[in-house]
Amino acid sequence: MATLTEVSVVARKVIKFGIVIVVVLSIAPGIVGLMESAYTKAHPPPPPPPTVKYGRLPVLDFPTSSAATPSYTLQTIEGGLPKMPNEAKVYPVGINESRLLTLDRVQQKLSGMGFTDQPIQVNDQSYLFIQNKIGSKLVYNVVSGGFSYSYDWTNDTQVTSSHNIPVGADAISQAKDYLNSVGSLSEDLVSGNAKLTYLIISGSALIPTDSVYDANIVRVDLFRADKDQMPIVTVGGDTSPIEVMISGLTDEKKVVQANFQYSQVLDNDYATYPIITPQQAWTDLTKGRAYVAKRTVDNVIIRKVSLAYFESNDPQKFLQPVYLFEGDGGFMAYVQAVDPKDVGTAQ
Repeated sequence: MATLTEVSVVARKVIKFGIVIVVVLSIAPGIVGLMESAYTKAHPPPPPPPTVKYGRLPVLDFPTSSAATPSYTLQTIEGGLPKMPNEAKVYPVGINESRLLTLDRVQQKLSGMGFTDQPIQVNDQSYLFIQNKIGSKLVYNVVSGGFSYSYDWTNDTQVTSSHNIPVGADAISQAKDYLNSVGSLSEDLVSGNAKLTYLIISGSALIPTDSVYDANIVRVDLFRADKDQMPIVTVGGDTSPIEVMISGLTDEKKVVQANFQYSQVLDNDYATYPIITPQQAWTDLTKGRAYVAKRTVDNVIIRKVSLAYFESNDPQKFLQPVYLFEGDGGFMAYVQAVDPKDVGTAQ
């Protein structure tokens, strides 16, 4: 029979080992978690594959050019081509189905601007409105919501002799008010950048000037705000398919030209698509398979390579990513970024 001393020794050992077991069991999950975290960090799981849920995308509608391919030199801050992700987002563009209701609403708005006659149907999407008092014209697309307004100011001495044009923020505000009076101005245009170009009328030509006092017209180009921290680039590079030209007059001749070609991007819906590497995009550029939006020199030094979204002058079905090459002299060129295996349907 065990003595009290032996029982006491055994009890102390049991308590000691019990405490050790309890401590081990309490810290074990933390140790396992740290081990799993270290393993995951050293062996990260592969990212989910691109969704590609819209199928094959349209080839981007770049204008054609017969200009010779310039020579390119790469001199970026990175010392070469930057690292880029393997995929990018593609957004669908909304299409207006209620064309009849849209036409009625547009007629109501334009009647207050002097377009009181019934519009002339140009095709299944577009209608021509004529303002008989001054002979101005506006073509409205009831599907895209885009429009083009023009007034022949070339022989109007009131316009050609006036220099009282709005400047700076006032010109931008007037341009936005006009566009909003015809259609609607979305938040990405309200918060986006604007460019002002002051113009002197010379016959039927418009000559840029730095002097606002000599200018007869100010052109206001509105650009969308960045999307996904990427700029939205245009066919003109530093011009926009959303622009208003304002004279120095205050009546119905105040706006002499306006264009609003805008794709309503569906922000709540997108797909991811694989994109080509920067090396592939660079090859396309140097082989003449890029769209050059702006070029002022023959030997181009590329200073920056990045991703952007492309805004066409014409209605488009998707907002797609492009590689943006920027260089000296304001040079800008685009290469369609989505992998060619996922591109190829008609726009």
